[in-house]
Parts: sequence; C-alpha cells; structure tokens
Amino acid sequence: MNQTGSINSRPLPLWYDQSKFGIFIHWGVYSVPAFAVPVAPGAEWYWYNLETPSSDNGATQAYHNASFGPDFTYQQFAPMFRANLFDADQWAELFVQSGAKYVVLTSKHHDGFCNWPSDQSWGWNSVDVGPGIDIVGMLSKAVKNTGLHMGLYHSLFEWFNPIYLADKNSGNPPTRDVYITDVLQPMLKDIVNSYEPEVIWADGDWDENSTYWQSTEFLAWLYTNSSVKDTVVTNDRWGADCGGVNGGYWTPSDRFNPGKLLTHKWENCYTIGTSWGYNQNEALIWYQNTTSLIQTLVSTVSCGGNLLLDVGPTFDGVIPMIMQERLMGMGEWLNVSGEAIYNSTWWRAQNDTIDETIWYTTNSDSGAVYAISFIWPEDYQLTLVHPVVTSKTTVELLGYNGPELSFKSLGQSGMEIKLPMMAPGSFPPHGVYTFKLLNVL
Repeated sequence: MNQTGSINSRPLPLWYDQSKFGIFIHWGVYSVPAFAVPVAPGAEWYWYNLETPSSDNGATQAYHNASFGPDFTYQQFAPMFRANLFDADQWAELFVQSGAKYVVLTSKHHDGFCNWPSDQSWGWNSVDVGPGIDIVGMLSKAVKNTGLHMGLYHSLFEWFNPIYLADKNSGNPPTRDVYITDVLQPMLKDIVNSYEPEVIWADGDWDENSTYWQSTEFLAWLYTNSSVKDTVVTNDRWGADCGGVNGGYWTPSDRFNPGKLLTHKWENCYTIGTSWGYNQNEALIWYQNTTSLIQTLVSTVSCGGNLLLDVGPTFDGVIPMIMQERLMGMGEWLNVSGEAIYNSTWWRAQNDTIDETIWYTTNSDSGAVYAISFIWPEDYQLTLVHPVVTSKTTVELLGYNGPELSFKSLGQSGMEIKLPMMAPGSFPPHGVYTFKLLNVL
C-alpha cells in the first residue's frame, strides 16, 4: 500500500479503543436458505458453496437440490428475503442491553447483494428486490439514536460479478480496473456519504494487493475529505499485502485472538456458533454459552483488543432467541463488571500464566487493577501471581454487597485473597469474577 506511513500514523479514534465490545451482523439473501455444515465456510457462503461443491464436500449442493431443485438459482432467493419482521429499533435496543458500544452491519457481502439502494447494483439490492427497504439506512438511524456507534462491513470483491471476473482474468496482476472505478469505489464513497459510518470494515480483499483495490486512494479521501474523517476507523483488510500490517486496527484472520499483548490495536471478530450468517443447520452444541463468550471478551480486552461478536438474523428479520439470550447475558455481566472493560487498558501482565484462568486490565485514570477470574476455588482462597501488595492495598469483588475482602501478601509472588461466603443466588453472574485492586504494584 502506497503512503502507508501517513495512513498508519493516523491516531486511533479514542471512542473505538474505549468501546471494547461491538456487534457484527451478517444478514442478506443467504439468510433465506440458511444452510452450512460446520467443517465448511458459514451459511453466508451459500452461493459459493453451491457453485463450488469441493468447498464442503457437496453438502450445500445436495441440500439445495433436495430442497429447491437443481434448476433453482441463488438469485431466486432474493424475493424470499422479506425482512417482514425486521424492527431496527428493537435490534438497536437489544444491542444496548448487550453492553455493546458499536455495531457493524454487512452493507454488501461477497455475493454482491447490497442492503441499501446502490446505483452500482441495480436490481440486486434490498430496495429493488426482497424487503423493499433501505436496511443500512434504517438500522444506522436506529443505532445512532441509542448513542451507539454505527459501522458498515463491505466486501471488496464479488464472487460472480462479471465485471470483476473480467478484470481478474485480464492478467496477473489484472490490467483492467473497471470494477474498481465503476463499482467498488463509487459504492464505498456512497455508503460513507449517505450513512456516515464510524467503522468501515473491509473484507474480501485477498485476491489482490491494495494497489489493485485502490485502497490508499480511498483511505486518503476517507481520512481527509469525508464527513467522518475525524471519528472513522478502519480495519486492515485492504489487500493481500495489508493483513496485520496496514490499517487502523488489525483483523488478520477471523476469530483472531493471539493470547498475548499486541502493541497495535486489534479486533477479535467472533461468532456465537460456527457460522456468521444464520445457519438453521447448527446444533445447540455448536453454540458457545454466555460464560465462554465473556471469557473471550476478557482475554481479548486484556491483550489490547476489541471483541466484535456476530449475530445472524433470519430471513424475516428476527435475531434468533439463543443469540438474544447470549447477548443479554453479556450485558448482565457488563452491568456488574463493565468498569474493568470499558475505558480500560492493558496492564503490565495479561494473565497468570499457570493456567490462564485469571486475566488483568487496568484503568489508567484511577490506577485500579482488575483481576478477572474464571474460577472460584473450593477452599475460598484465590491466589494472584502478579499484583504486589502495598500498605494501602484494598480489594473489592464487583457485584458483592459485602465489605472489602481480606488478603495477605505473598511478597513479590503476588497475593492471596480470602473469598467471601455467599448464598448461591448472590454470586456475580455467569461464573466470571472481577476483583478491583487499588494501590498494588
């Protein structure tokens, strides 16, 4: 990517670093067939899996032929994408209750279907076919009205767009850029100018380097001339040469969680089940429980990242109940322990490396250190390896209404906290316990 020095030197907007937790939404035509098998790409890759049977050993093709017939095309699903139960305000309120601070909606996935009335995708967008509504516009307004930050995912490439395929087949690297100049760049500028998102989440970049996608040119415009130039943030998926190298924050792979501190801001885009788009073929065992999702949030934030947790609504616009339940559970925990997550930063130690069941964050303003434990020892003695006790040290269990906790110093080897006796219903929620430590070294 040309001019990477100036683009990468742009400060990360403070709101993004402080937010820590966001919601990802994959919703489109693929939500109608809503099928994938767990060893293959998710349900949002339905069209690709249908046309490329080797991607999932023919599972999607077999399902499609049995359910709709071999002559039924992917395009015929579009009128069935009705969104008749879609309530943007209801979605936004759920996201608020989850404790998330920002939302990223798919404006266009790799199938090229646009969730707004794109002039570059006539007849293949949510206004011209299917719902008959501007999904991006409606959800952007609802989310912003709640005070959350709104972002948009956008795929750079389109699997079967004939203009893109003609460019791609013109050489290596391609000698044509008609798709870029006539489709991609106008689309990107359109969603920025029309909806003013504060996140541009690029994807589908791996076929070519950033030079072909003209990523630098777009980002230079975004950061200097757009109406969101001071608050917008982008990821690093702007070309095969960019992952983990160039971008406002890094998302070099899906479910990226290095388990160690990274000095550059990063994001863990993550699923509740195994698919990003709704998959009616997912069994309950494929869904993570609330405790596991909270643990992922904690480890991510401790290592300097944000968690972007995905939901996949059904074709008619309902976020599945199991996903709603998981989000509400995370909000319940964040209502108790949010001060250890929001506006926090990484501490000098990320975890007690013995078994990685205790993770740390800190608040640079108050100086508080938070030890977040995934265990509650049966002997009611919790050992923390890294905090060093001083004469002014105090310990508080967030969500516990009793007095400060007693503890003893282990010198340079940490401290041992005596846990309180509590009735079963009075424990902080979901088996993840946050201890606020003041005046420790």
